[in-house]
Amino acid sequence: MTTRRDILKWGAVLPALGTGWHGAFAAVPQGLDALVLDTRFPGSQDLANAPVPVWRFAGDVTPLWTGHLAARWRERGHVLGGITGSDALFVLEMLAEHRGRRVVSRTALDLPRVNGVQAYRWIIAPHHPSVTA
Repeated sequence: MTTRRDILKWGAVLPALGTGWHGAFAAVPQGLDALVLDTRFPGSQDLANAPVPVWRFAGDVTPLWTGHLAARWRERGHVLGGITGSDALFVLEMLAEHRGRRVVSRTALDLPRVNGVQAYRWIIAPHHPSVTA
């Protein structure tokens, strides 16, 4: 169930997303519970002192899922932001759907493609069951 707290968190996070890689995540926006960065893309090391957990991976989301997300997405809340390739985002989106979450923001980034994969900045957040896609 979506709470007032969830809505306030999304409201704090979404305006920061329109400003590009450095503008959006150089200073991690309030409202995120964790940040996911794909090390295949430049800038993933810029957030060493982030106020939220920063999980890095290199294209394969399996360690991220088994080590962090599977347990956290069983709990209420947990807003996740990230910069990943479209391939990793697709997998995370499918996993999120089965845990009552969805991508609430998705923006293609102007970063060099890696093996033909586009980088995206996104947020995955819980959604209310009455909301349809």
